[in-house]
Amino acid sequence: MADAWHLEYLSEDGLQQIEDTALRLLAEVGISLRHSGAVERLHGLGCAMAGGRVLIPRDVVEWALKNVRRFDTIYSPDASRSLRLGNGNSYFHNGGGVPFIYDLDGDVRREGRLQDVIDATRLLDALPNVDVVIPILSAQDVPPELMLIASVDATLRNTRKPVGLAAAEKPEDVRYLVAMAAACCGGEEAFRAGPTSAIMVSPVSPLTFTEQVTATIMAVAESGAAFQSLPAPSLGATGPITMAGTLALQHAEVLASFVIVAATRPGTPVGYCSRINGIDLRSAVSIWGSPEVGMTAASATQLAHRHGFVCDAYGFASTPARLDPQFAYERFANAFVPALAGGDLLSGVGVLENNLAASLQAAVIDDELISVIRHVARGCEVSEDMLAFDLMKDVIPAHGSFLSELHTVRHMRQGAIWMPASGKRGAPKASGRADILARASARARDLLASHPVEPLPDATLQQLDAIMAEARRELVPVA
Repeated sequence: MADAWHLEYLSEDGLQQIEDTALRLLAEVGISLRHSGAVERLHGLGCAMAGGRVLIPRDVVEWALKNVRRFDTIYSPDASRSLRLGNGNSYFHNGGGVPFIYDLDGDVRREGRLQDVIDATRLLDALPNVDVVIPILSAQDVPPELMLIASVDATLRNTRKPVGLAAAEKPEDVRYLVAMAAACCGGEEAFRAGPTSAIMVSPVSPLTFTEQVTATIMAVAESGAAFQSLPAPSLGATGPITMAGTLALQHAEVLASFVIVAATRPGTPVGYCSRINGIDLRSAVSIWGSPEVGMTAASATQLAHRHGFVCDAYGFASTPARLDPQFAYERFANAFVPALAGGDLLSGVGVLENNLAASLQAAVIDDELISVIRHVARGCEVSEDMLAFDLMKDVIPAHGSFLSELHTVRHMRQGAIWMPASGKRGAPKASGRADILARASARARDLLASHPVEPLPDATLQQLDAIMAEARRELVPVA
């Protein structure tokens, strides 16, 4: 994507007001911090306790921002597909950790299994516009204590793209996630030098850091992995119904997370995330297809970039359970706006139904939508070659057709006109016409049948086997 221009969703004055409100929230309202060790660390930095909450003054936030560093490179295991973030390009990854999946015909919704994680990962590895892969499902056919770890293991084994380790909820999971990532990139020292993955942890909105959440954040910082703060306040429920208010709340939660990280291990690489969602005022259920998801993602991108951080945001978010026209327009709107705003990582590929279910068809369609977004965001390059004056000077008086010219062929091969992979152009036939869903299903099946994934070295596979065996012994209760 060209970095010549970006949509600026918020003015500088608006950004400053949101920033000031977030800092006031931390200093005057504070956070509910239910971890005695973290409370002690923050108290040592100059934070006060009031009414059972920890008040974080502005100077402590400023100290923290100077004592974390930007997570700006996602390394692939062999470094060949590593991504440098913050360069004006948007990269895309799938949604993660959902419990359900739709079959390739799109009719049957069932619990996701470990084999589904494998199949989905192989498909995501094959799709050309998906840049990072995270465990798309929480495999429901393994013990609950192993859901995250087993899903990460299956993901690491079935893609050579960079892998995100998704969201950790328990501190005991962190050790195994880091061990698996380190096994794939040459060991713990290599992992610390070039983290192949970041681990996300979600504060509880509004401004609540439970003992388990805080312990998990601290475990990530201590492990040497990169940390991404993943708050997800809902407009009108766990945050104000106004976007500006909830953006300030989310910003405060991210900053508070960075304070805890810096107090635990100065120098930890960190990333900024936005997962603001709407609420259906008739049912009080969170909805992810509303345009506010993309609008707040664009705004959060500006807030993150203001501090030099990269931003991971939704993204491909939608409400319907079926791949219908509503699915398409919600997803495109929510991805297109933050992409134009320079969002560094955009999430949600392959996940639908308010982030409850995965669909391989959806992943294929999302891959095509990404190609559209990237084509539009390239803009219109103006150069002597693009203006083609000399070509027109020759062709127009001669015969007026540019179709057979080498200039046309060369630029067509370079993508001058966007061409769909699954979509269809031209007049429909009277009968027997396959629709986009059927073509997406066919493409998914073809890619699963034909796309080879380079296997990990035998030594790495043996290490992963040993880590999984240890996790099973340590985490799964003996019946």
